[in-house]
Amino acid sequence: MKKVLPSLFLLLAFLVLPAADMTYDSLPVKVVLFPFREAILSTQIDGVVVKYNFRGGERFKKSDVLLKLDDKKYNNDLQRMRSLMKEAELNANYTRQKWEDNKRLFKEDLQSEIEVIKSELDAKVGVERYQTAQINYADALLQLAFCTIRAPFDGTVEKLLTREFETVRSGQPLISIIDDNQLLAVMNLPTAELPKIKIGIPVTFKVHENGKTVTGSVFEIAGRADHRSETIEIKVLIDNAEHHFSAGMSGTLMKVGDGNGK
Repeated sequence: MKKVLPSLFLLLAFLVLPAADMTYDSLPVKVVLFPFREAILSTQIDGVVVKYNFRGGERFKKSDVLLKLDDKKYNNDLQRMRSLMKEAELNANYTRQKWEDNKRLFKEDLQSEIEVIKSELDAKVGVERYQTAQINYADALLQLAFCTIRAPFDGTVEKLLTREFETVRSGQPLISIIDDNQLLAVMNLPTAELPKIKIGIPVTFKVHENGKTVTGSVFEIAGRADHRSETIEIKVLIDNAEHHFSAGMSGTLMKVGDGNGK
């Protein structure tokens, strides 16, 4: 009986503890930092990697050339398509003029109807061939553009996935990049906290690696809670323009809201 009483008193003390005392200090919530955006860029053509302009950890701006593939073959293809397009244009102009001439001669009884019909068909075929040549030229221009891989956003190179002078195939990943100018702090809060969690409210946490305290705003709330842990995932957007933090760092939640019940 003497052993049971202390345990009973502890249980009763826990049950009467005010909810306000259940702080994040007593129930720490882990925070992990992720890039705001990330992407693995792949080649859309076959080719040879000529040069990487950025290495792992280096920062770049949107539209910077990250790497180039050998473009000699695609330049030749473009010149060929340009010549074929010009030829098709000249042929279309010639067949159209011939059709016009035959129509005029037919009105003067100097040309047969069958020749007019034939020249009309030739003119229409010439137009279609010219349009096809234009499409082929545009496609060759696009293939040449694929030799240059540009950054879709400001960010940092995470990892090079091939080496210079290697032959790559269409669809092969070449480089992994992240946008770490902003970061998403991901955490799981008790579902009991859900009523006070709204998009845009401030959230404060402390980063373990550098000891800095940072405040961001709720960016995303998971559409479904985890019934096993009785928590819900939220993502908090923080500014990282000064690059004090890195993706992969972790921390501990300090406060949700502005301290005034909001």
